[in-house]
Amino acid sequence: MKRLARAPAEDVERSWKQVLFPGATIGRFELVRELGRGGFGIVYEARDRQLGRTVAFKAVRPGRNSMVLYRQQRLQKEAEAVASLAHPNIVSLFDVGSCEGGPYLIFELLKGETLFERMARGRLPLAEALEIAIQVAWALDHAHAAGVVHRDLKPSNVFLCAAGQSKVLDFGIADVLGAPVAATTGTPAYMAPEQWLGRPQDARTDVFSAAAMLFESLSGRLPYEATRDGTAALAKDARPALGGTAMPPPLRRLLERALDPEPTRRPAGGKAWLSGLLEVQESLDSVREVAAPTGERKQPWRPAIWIVAVAVVLVALGAYLRFL
Repeated sequence: MKRLARAPAEDVERSWKQVLFPGATIGRFELVRELGRGGFGIVYEARDRQLGRTVAFKAVRPGRNSMVLYRQQRLQKEAEAVASLAHPNIVSLFDVGSCEGGPYLIFELLKGETLFERMARGRLPLAEALEIAIQVAWALDHAHAAGVVHRDLKPSNVFLCAAGQSKVLDFGIADVLGAPVAATTGTPAYMAPEQWLGRPQDARTDVFSAAAMLFESLSGRLPYEATRDGTAALAKDARPALGGTAMPPPLRRLLERALDPEPTRRPAGGKAWLSGLLEVQESLDSVREVAAPTGERKQPWRPAIWIVAVAVVLVALGAYLRFL
């Protein structure tokens, strides 16, 4: 691995092309096709020849500016973080290994699309956006309880499975709660102010990012304007720009708290964020139960009326038969 890190970028790229390609066999895994590339990873669909199942094979991707050893450490960190989590709303890690080109992770293969791809087609209906946010919150609740903070929540890290389940991906830069942060990490559009400032980050950092995703999925825009150089959330007395988007007052109040630049005023973590979202969903369900599609109040079903009506019909029928 050290020799690979010292090699010229061209040599690294050539080495990887010799190792990772459709049809190649890495251990018991046969690579089928490339699925995508990220900042430091490349993902293939692969076949586990021993267990007879299809999986996702994720390896460090070299490049002209890649720092292979650093990326290897990040991949190892992702393995350790995900291995400590077992939840239906978090992608499952099956195996970890290494080959001539470096380390790799074996994940469950998901079918569907990312939230980013879904949002590219337009804003989401309230019920759909809220359900996705709740499933993400379930994942955060579990991760935070295990002492893991994601720190890079964004639409491309939320996968919407074809079966209807949402799963959180890429805990590659997750840190144990309270661990020192060596450098600013995250994606600018969804980073909390404390990430921009290099201050301590905890579960409330994930709440900020999750709330930003939820608002964007409903409105098509971000609550704070952000560039690679800064965010409006760092301005004095900054408040999230939630106007112009119709939403229930309870949800607006929850988003205002979750997007507060001051971490101490946000929900304390995944559990509190989830509780708030469930309360909003329950309030909406209550409204739907009493409101008919036309906006009129539903008439409750009265079984006693039907019983009396049936009894009257039976009595009348009996009298008619006796008359005959």
